[in-house]
Amino acid sequence: MSQQPRKINTNRARHTGQEPAHSVQQPAAHSEVGAAASRARAAKAKKKKKFRVRWWMPVLVVLALVGGVFAYAWNYVHSITQEIKPDSGTAVIDEVVKTAPEYSGDVVNVLICGIDYSGGGGATADGTNDGLTDMILYFQFDVKNSKVNMFQIPRNTYVGGKITCSNTTGKTYRANNGQINSVMTSNRSENGGASVAALADVIAHSYRLPIDYYGTINMDALKTLVDVFGGIEVNVPQTISYGGSTIKAGYHLLNSDEVEFLLRNRKTYADGDIGRLNMQREFYAALFRKVRTATVADLIKLVPYVAYYIETDCPVTTLISLAISFLKVDSADIMICQSPVYMGSTYYNDVHSVVVGSRADNADLLNLYFREYMTEIPVEMMAIPEWPHGSTATNPNVQYMGQYDQSANETIDDGKTSLDEENIYAS
Repeated sequence: MSQQPRKINTNRARHTGQEPAHSVQQPAAHSEVGAAASRARAAKAKKKKKFRVRWWMPVLVVLALVGGVFAYAWNYVHSITQEIKPDSGTAVIDEVVKTAPEYSGDVVNVLICGIDYSGGGGATADGTNDGLTDMILYFQFDVKNSKVNMFQIPRNTYVGGKITCSNTTGKTYRANNGQINSVMTSNRSENGGASVAALADVIAHSYRLPIDYYGTINMDALKTLVDVFGGIEVNVPQTISYGGSTIKAGYHLLNSDEVEFLLRNRKTYADGDIGRLNMQREFYAALFRKVRTATVADLIKLVPYVAYYIETDCPVTTLISLAISFLKVDSADIMICQSPVYMGSTYYNDVHSVVVGSRADNADLLNLYFREYMTEIPVEMMAIPEWPHGSTATNPNVQYMGQYDQSANETIDDGKTSLDEENIYAS
């Protein structure tokens, strides 16, 4: 069967400018039928016309989704900020203590303090204790170069009974037990509470370190945060035992009570508080592993708890920004060290045992790791108080979190793990 020739549709043919030689008048009825058929064909063709996806349509969808997520996150953070923003009585660090304005955003320096309300210590004028600073950590986040340096200061470092901060504000503060851990509680803030601003000023003056923000937390709050995390997996390099409790060496999932025992205990170690500082590093390493493996969404969810339990003058939005930036820092670029001190039988007022900071060793250490955004400070300009001593200064013990991670992995490879049982045992 031969193929029929295809009829040419002349309905949309272009006009040639010539009229046909003969025009044939069609009957009216036939014309109406033809017109109806043409309209039907046009309608059918219109129905079959495919919908064309324009290039900009997916872009609009993506922008709408991103905008919705951003709006949700912004409202979430804003609601948190309004609920937990510091009241007017929150301590404020003096501007002269802070990082130079030209480096704002490049580096952030935070004073982190753990407060002990367990009693004893004679920190106040009446011999009682309403919160000794049991842990002092200087945290420098070099945002520009994506690295972190931390500096531990032993809790019983000698500062004397009265400190005039001539290098910073010129203010004078007290330390009722002669130790740095009593500066906060020996001085009152405007709202009558312990003054963390006083401690920040003393540290900035003594060690010549800028401080932009502070954060304080007590042990009960820390235990709550550990519970929120669902426990913390910590590598314990040696068995620690004291007062009827023991944590065996190994890689363990520690609950809040076990973390408290790990952080508080110092009687196990021959070098006392220095040994405890070294053990606390294992907890910091574990905490960093937990945070750095979290998603941004996980971190945002934790903000209400952190901001509620940690007293700080750092804005919530800044906390979130720093936390997200911290996720990019490799563990090999997170350093921790401690203030070199002279140990021995040195007592303030024949009662309180103190360790004495080494000016020369601290100057060298801080110039090497903490003064990239400021000029080096010669030893004669350090204001760490001196005391007659006959011992050798302790080692700053410079370590990186990557080393602690490697040690934890080796412990796991050796099979020394327990992630599903209590780790404190009766002695």
